[in-house]
Amino acid sequence: MAGRGFGKTRAGAEWVRAVAESNGSARIGIVGSTMAEARAVMVEGESGILAVCPEGRRPLWEPSLGRLRWPNGAQASVYSAAEPESLRGPQHHAAWADEIAKWSAGEAVWDNLMLGLRMGNLPQVMATTTPRPVPLVRRLLKEDGLALTQGKTGDNRPHLAPGFIPAMLERFGGTRLGRQELDGEMIEDAEGSLWPRALIESNRSGTSTGGLR
Repeated sequence: MAGRGFGKTRAGAEWVRAVAESNGSARIGIVGSTMAEARAVMVEGESGILAVCPEGRRPLWEPSLGRLRWPNGAQASVYSAAEPESLRGPQHHAAWADEIAKWSAGEAVWDNLMLGLRMGNLPQVMATTTPRPVPLVRRLLKEDGLALTQGKTGDNRPHLAPGFIPAMLERFGGTRLGRQELDGEMIEDAEGSLWPRALIESNRSGTSTGGLR
């Protein structure tokens, strides 16, 4: 859970690579906000899975099937969080879930993903996201077994364009948006808000299909 440009995508891609290379029978779920984002960022992006795998150990990418196949037999399937039901049925040893704070049906997607995480001796999931106080993120931060890594955009300064951080600090430094997007800070309520988020969540209807955000 960190600011933009911290290296969350690279961390997720390297973790998937490690899982695949250590277990030739691994079945891995790759879940992005949309299928287009999963493909463009998580698989084909500058810090995505194909980019971090060295020549000779790079998986075969089958876009039409949404599938990656490593030379040792490990496989990863790509899913869209916009289609929660697509995760009903598939089972995995591990999963990488990206930008979970953006998922419109976050908890439904997560629950379906967890129900399929039933292979191997120690199923695990890695979630990477810029923090927002949405129900799914708030829930996960309270769960047992969570290993939390936090960081700021500035922590990755050597790998970002030289003028990027100064420009962002000039524009967003000290603002609520800057604290969230650059410092990776979970901000629960707007200063001076009349309706604290905790109050909103405690009064949310469990049968509502819409709801406040």
